[in-house]
Amino acid sequence: MSSREDWQRRLGPLYGGAVALVHSTPWRWPTEVGDDTRSPAWIVVLGLPVGLVAWLVAVLAKGVGMPPHLAALLGLAMLSVASATIIERGLAERVDHWQRQDRRPGVGAVLVLVFGMLLRAAAIVSVAPASWLWVFLATAVLGRWAAIFLQALGDPIAGGDERRSLVATPSPAWLTAAISAGVLALAIVAIGKIGIVAVALAAIATFGLGLDAQRRDGGLSAPAVATAAAFAELCFLLVATISR
Repeated sequence: MSSREDWQRRLGPLYGGAVALVHSTPWRWPTEVGDDTRSPAWIVVLGLPVGLVAWLVAVLAKGVGMPPHLAALLGLAMLSVASATIIERGLAERVDHWQRQDRRPGVGAVLVLVFGMLLRAAAIVSVAPASWLWVFLATAVLGRWAAIFLQALGDPIAGGDERRSLVATPSPAWLTAAISAGVLALAIVAIGKIGIVAVALAAIATFGLGLDAQRRDGGLSAPAVATAAAFAELCFLLVATISR
């Protein structure tokens, strides 16, 4: 097996993509990259293959004769699988954390996940098959952008997270702006000018979740970042239902 140094030399600037691939998807790399720096740009860019895989599953399911609604749901399920269920797991952990702090019964995480999944499912089945590609791509990218955007606003996550997560090194202002511009352009291509509303809602939700994390915990965590991604994806899918 090649060493980390061998892969760094072979891939050059693309090595950051390999690190992000290992940390934010179920896909593996043939060497250990556990303590390597996670690039925020690559975390977002990898939303493109995640969305592409989800679209391919939906299209193939429809191609073999499945009803479009069922095919769309299979694509949505693949969206989670291709991201190693990072967002769903993080959201559940964050809701559990809220409940422990507020001393409430521990059933909310399940209810939130089920309700969120139902909303996502209802939204995706209302999207025309012709729009699936761009909607799946934009959904995956926007969720990852929200995670990066939140980390750019807050302090670095102490100790990182060795599990698969959307934790990355906080990006400088210029890089955050560049990534945000690209995400906004993708959202507009996907659902028209109303994509601006989707991105704005995602940014507002992300900012609010960041304030909550700061107030409750004094800083960010991997589940807080995943929760921001979950809200951003949901915002985009809901807005997509009223697009052209």
